[in-house]
Amino acid sequence: MTNRFARRASLSIFLALFFIATEALADSVCKHIVWYKIDARLKIDDRGRPTTIEGRETLTWLNDSPDPVSELQFHLYLNAFKNEKSTFFKESSGTSRGFSFEAGEWGWIDISSMKVVDGEDLTAKIEFIHPDDDNADDQTVIRVPLSKPVAPGAKITLDIDFISRLPRVFARSGYCGRFAMVVQWFPKIGVWEKAGDRRREKAGWNCHQYHATSEYYANFGVYDVSITVPPEYKDKIGATGRLRSERNEDGFLTYNYYQEDVHDFAWTADPDYIKVTRSFKADEQVSRDEINEWAAKLSLPADQIALRDVEVTLLIQPEHEDQIDRHFRAAFNAIKYFGLWYGKYPYDTLTVVDPPYGGEGAGGMEYPTLITAGTSWWPGRDQNPEGVIVHEFGHQFWYGLVANNEFEESWLDEGFNTYSTGKVLEVAYGLDHLPIRLASVPVVYLPVAVPHPVEDRIITLQGNFSDPILTPSWKFFNQMSYGINSYPRSGLTLRTLERYLGESVMARVMREYYGRWRFRHPASQDFFDVVNSISGQDMNWFFDQFVKGTGTLDYEIAQVTSERAAAKAGLYDGDGQKSEVKASESESTPYETEVSVLRKGEAWFPVEVLLRFEDGSQIYARPVSVRDGVIEYQMTSNRDEREWKETWAVGDHWKKFKLTTPSKLKSAFVDPYEKVMLDACAINNSWTPGSGISSATRWSSGGMFWFQSLLQFFGSLG
Repeated sequence: MTNRFARRASLSIFLALFFIATEALADSVCKHIVWYKIDARLKIDDRGRPTTIEGRETLTWLNDSPDPVSELQFHLYLNAFKNEKSTFFKESSGTSRGFSFEAGEWGWIDISSMKVVDGEDLTAKIEFIHPDDDNADDQTVIRVPLSKPVAPGAKITLDIDFISRLPRVFARSGYCGRFAMVVQWFPKIGVWEKAGDRRREKAGWNCHQYHATSEYYANFGVYDVSITVPPEYKDKIGATGRLRSERNEDGFLTYNYYQEDVHDFAWTADPDYIKVTRSFKADEQVSRDEINEWAAKLSLPADQIALRDVEVTLLIQPEHEDQIDRHFRAAFNAIKYFGLWYGKYPYDTLTVVDPPYGGEGAGGMEYPTLITAGTSWWPGRDQNPEGVIVHEFGHQFWYGLVANNEFEESWLDEGFNTYSTGKVLEVAYGLDHLPIRLASVPVVYLPVAVPHPVEDRIITLQGNFSDPILTPSWKFFNQMSYGINSYPRSGLTLRTLERYLGESVMARVMREYYGRWRFRHPASQDFFDVVNSISGQDMNWFFDQFVKGTGTLDYEIAQVTSERAAAKAGLYDGDGQKSEVKASESESTPYETEVSVLRKGEAWFPVEVLLRFEDGSQIYARPVSVRDGVIEYQMTSNRDEREWKETWAVGDHWKKFKLTTPSKLKSAFVDPYEKVMLDACAINNSWTPGSGISSATRWSSGGMFWFQSLLQFFGSLG
């Protein structure tokens, strides 16, 4: 016994040390493909506006593939704002997230020189291409042929001189007054994908144009960026990474920021910012009980759950000064819960930016270690930064660290973040309420709006999807389809998956997915594989329908009867003559109950069914397996503890549950515990005597349609 105990103790210590070492190693394991050293100078025009950046970029790119690469491709994102013939303008009509382009306030980026260090001048070889469409006028992607291919495992270093002109901000990047939000502002190399990367068949560049509904995709690397600004911007800037140095030359300030293990760099400047810095101290914000709780849930050592300190800087507008504490509380809650659930935030800093009035088009966005929040006078969002801050911080995980291709699989960041943000808001603020205010006076309290599963369900109600969730962002039917599929429908899909698998299994799925794909580029199939592995189930039926398909999911209690069984009435032969038996009832006569569950949509799901009877008993139909196109149900009666089996072929649109019971049916429910968040119409999921199933369904369809339309109208206002 003693030796065996000692061996077990030694094994436990070894495993604990192994996990700690693994976690420490994972924190530092990031394959650097790019190294950017950029010197940028912010220029003020004759109207005092920060409109231009003069830049010099030294880029080193590693060919981490077995392929010789004979050309380079770059994003020139700011050319999306160059004219009305760009793909972005054609798709958006100059409107983004409720904000519109201001006539004449164009943006662009020009490369004045591109040379291989100690090598050839590539400037004359630059050629605009349009890999996604036939728009020859789009100038957001370039190719640069090389005289000598970059060999497998080799590096190439370029010196690039460029000028960037910021548009009047309405879509993420630009200026407003003296405010500048400088994002996607430098020549940014695309991603060379070898065969097999993200299930790709042939090697090639992944370098998409700037679309109205797409975001970004890039390799991890190192950014060393020096930003020179006029004297009025002293201590009024924020950027990706940690500030390493500051120097003053003839009144102009140069700030150097540095960050490893990221795939983008953004910065902002505004003389009106109030700058406040506070530290998220892990030992103060996270209790030992919380660490132990999640260590147990995830079956991980407590030291692997522990978080790290983060320096948080808030750049806030003076008129929102009374919101400072709320901004920090939201940021700290996000760092805490995303860290506990998925893995600790690995960076030293986080900057939260509050854009000014008129610059709201820059709000609600995410960049590595820097996010933009923002407020609005509109009821429901006024002075309500919590949802936005938690959501945008969440993108540090879903797109930032687990770096999916937002162009091609937007649900892997927006949908995952919708799901995760809702869970953080529920835990941190409760399902009660955040205040809606007018003129700083609390008027009414409503559920947190961004995002919340109830609101998501309303927005996605009625199904009739034009596209699968798994659709490239620019190929959705329209911007509404992109929005619904990438955000609420994807969030509900993950909520439904969680309720089907169970919270503990889903928690392990998400932790494993994050841990396995941090600092890498997963595809949807990689997530599917993690789900199947952790759950021990083949969940392809789920993903085929609800991620790759467009079918509507809608179950209904369609018909119900529950009457006393009639005696065998009629004429019967006996003793050579016929005798008549008349029907009769007594209190001991059992009830014949039949409940018809109808699958109205094309999609199917292993739904639960619950029947309650007047004597307090109930019968519960629980799906226990999905195999060979058949759902097997375990039927359980709590009256006599009977158990039996039922089956429902997934191709059948209805199932009749027929029972003989001593008591009359009181109520019937399909999906009684609301696990199937994707059900298009929840109001037809129950029956009670006199409930009027069909009329309720018609009322729901009409009423929810108008409610949905109202929400979409208000949502379009930003």
